[in-house]
Amino acid sequence: MKLTRTGWNNVIIFSVMIIILLINATNDRLFPEGDSGSDKLLLPEHSVILTLVINFSDNRQLKFERVGRAWQMTSQGLLLDLSNQQIEQLMLAWQQSSGLVQADDIVVEGLKGIEVLINTATNKHELVYMLYPLVDQLLVFNLQNKLWLALPKAVAHQLAPINK
Repeated sequence: MKLTRTGWNNVIIFSVMIIILLINATNDRLFPEGDSGSDKLLLPEHSVILTLVINFSDNRQLKFERVGRAWQMTSQGLLLDLSNQQIEQLMLAWQQSSGLVQADDIVVEGLKGIEVLINTATNKHELVYMLYPLVDQLLVFNLQNKLWLALPKAVAHQLAPINK
């Protein structure tokens, strides 16, 4: 049985398609995605922050709004003077910080948290976070995902720029 040129082309095409399907089917098993890793970003990847509001437990508030390419800061009950570069660093800290995923049963009774509300260009709904500064770390609770993250203590001042 002899194959014509068209027949050989079909054999080659179907062989390549089968190889591609095998590679795609086994790719997830050979190279699993990083979901099993315990590091997770605070904000979704490639988020553009439009507004960021930090509500402290003693009715003090910081609000950052994007106005064109610059940032406008308003504060209630706080005397804080941040340059545009410092505000950019704050936004960059929120976009790039990641923490270790913690167990779901963390109890923070008696601790006063810092509420952070973030509006991004990609999300319709406001993102809500609770920050709990501890002695050796910063606990962050993502209210949308019901997810606890632990970050180093040094990151606390980068995410909420106040002097206690």
